[in-house]
Amino acid sequence: MNAKRKNIWLSVLAVLFVATTVVGLEIVEDQARGKKALAALQDYVGTWKGAGQVRRGSTQGAWIEESEWVWQFDKQGAAIVQKSAKGKFVRQLELRAAQQQGAFVATVKTPQGVELQFAGKLDESGRLVLVNKDPQNQVVGRISIRIVAAGKRMIVMYEKLLTGTLYTRLGELGSTRKGSMFGGGATMIECIVSGGKGTIPVMFNGKTYYVCCSGCRDYFNDNAAEVVAAAAD
Repeated sequence: MNAKRKNIWLSVLAVLFVATTVVGLEIVEDQARGKKALAALQDYVGTWKGAGQVRRGSTQGAWIEESEWVWQFDKQGAAIVQKSAKGKFVRQLELRAAQQQGAFVATVKTPQGVELQFAGKLDESGRLVLVNKDPQNQVVGRISIRIVAAGKRMIVMYEKLLTGTLYTRLGELGSTRKGSMFGGGATMIECIVSGGKGTIPVMFNGKTYYVCCSGCRDYFNDNAAEVVAAAAD
């Protein structure tokens, strides 16, 4: 087999491999089921601003990054989407629940416009570990997300695959939730759509309700009667 034909076959096999892994983790298309599974990641929702470091303790290559995590409801079901206009490694990350219990699928868009497929689970410490499923494009091989400080801090680690199961650090981003300096002992107002912390007021039939993000706000505005009725059940 000549080199050109061999490369073609390798490309075909790579595509088949990616398709199989993605099919093996089909997403939950029912909105109610998807929202219930994604509720474990509710603390991600909000606006975050922080600083990233390539190496801890060094300002060389450091950067500032702001991101927004919102709920999204569409024909594919429910998702939690992160967008960062100036993200160093990721500009958009869309998380959806997989049919496999406890698993999540993520579609990631890089600053270069490349779209990658990740899959992963929460570990015992509550950290979400997402692994790149595309063997041909490992610009970012693994993303780990954890929430600390009672939901006020988010730590995201980006890594690149070296070989086998060996990864090397690309950078770490530590962010603080905007508006997290709320008074102690305050009673939480629930988002009428997701059940998270309601911070944005919305109106229906002269009554004020609250939602947690712009995604839930848009969904409420389009489906207010349905949402209010469901909340009353």
